Amino acid sequence: SVACVFTDVDGTLADGRNQLSIRNAKAMAALMDSHIVLVPATGRSKVGFLRMFTEDVMDIAKHHGYPGIFFNGAVLIGPNGPNDVIKTWTIPDSCVAEICQLLDSIQVEWQPDDEGFHDAQLKGETHRKAAYSVYLLEEFVHHTRGHHLKHIEGLSREHSNQVESIPELLKTKPNQCLKFIIGETRQNLEKIRDELLEFLKNKPARVLFSHPLILEILPLNCSKGHAAEYLLKTLNISPANCLAIGDAENDIELLELAGVSVAVDNACQEAKDTQHTNTPTPVSYTH
Repeated sequence: SVACVFTDVDGTLADGRNQLSIRNAKAMAALMDSHIVLVPATGRSKVGFLRMFTEDVMDIAKHHGYPGIFFNGAVLIGPNGPNDVIKTWTIPDSCVAEICQLLDSIQVEWQPDDEGFHDAQLKGETHRKAAYSVYLLEEFVHHTRGHHLKHIEGLSREHSNQVESIPELLKTKPNQCLKFIIGETRQNLEKIRDELLEFLKNKPARVLFSHPLILEILPLNCSKGHAAEYLLKTLNISPANCLAIGDAENDIELLELAGVSVAVDNACQEAKDTQHTNTPTPVSYTH
């Protein structure tokens, strides 16, 4: 019997306008009324998740973000309230500085819709640094924001603040980097991913697509599946008694963990290949 349901949000639970439908809100409420633990597992922050709810939908769904897996598994919030942070996973600061250095060395052509385009034109600049933003435990920041990055930040209704230097900021806020979001054209993202795959070999971070237009860098042992396993041990629930629903590359570990997993119709092929109804092989992580 199902004791716990994990669901991805964007592309799975949310509709095309990145909101929660009344129908899905009622389904969430029905699960919780049946004493089944419902866990959103999302790349969003908890704030970004809650911004998806209109007031009337929240009245129906009655889920306030706990328990929940956020930042693709970098933050795990338990069942006992919004401040019940069971665990966080971060990218070490020395690695963050190296990643920033690499991304800043990648040259992308300025586009008229990019933030800062007119100033760049006046200076005669034709290329800019790759656009990315970084989630810290208490802040969301960027140095360069092109229009693609602005668009994908808008999907979760959260916008990063500009800072002069992310590595310098980390000197005052050590060990807080949860993840990077890189926002460029798909073609540029694929090139950047290939560079990062090579660069991050033997480093404590990993790179993956969480959406066709969102490339993310996460702590090495961080995934929705890893956080889910951690939560299930806390709740004393077997993965065999769980249902997981997802659509993207960042859902694969979660889909592999659960006893029953479902990839939605619009899912990527890798997620569809992972869905199953048999009891999965236990996944072993070092905590």
